[in-house]
Amino acid sequence: MFAVGGNDGAAAAYPARNFLGCEVFDGNTMQISFKKEDGTGDAAIVSMDFLDAHEACKALAGALAGNNRGLTIVADGNKNKALYPFVLTNLAIA
Repeated sequence: MFAVGGNDGAAAAYPARNFLGCEVFDGNTMQISFKKEDGTGDAAIVSMDFLDAHEACKALAGALAGNNRGLTIVADGNKNKALYPFVLTNLAIA
């Protein structure tokens, strides 16, 4: 389970099996897409900034592969913590 929480109180968790893909924008922003559980055609999108693209992809792969351990929190704005190399600036859940 991939989980994120913004510092505005918004939070989301997605099963790793629903991972659709990711794209890098502006050299330091990654949009991670998941199939929604409600059956609609729209994807749930998490947008996060990172420090290093290669390390961000490795961290994302590790977080998704570790889904048999339960919940992997990638970013938590309320606790001001993020899985390296992700950072909390511009964290968005849509």
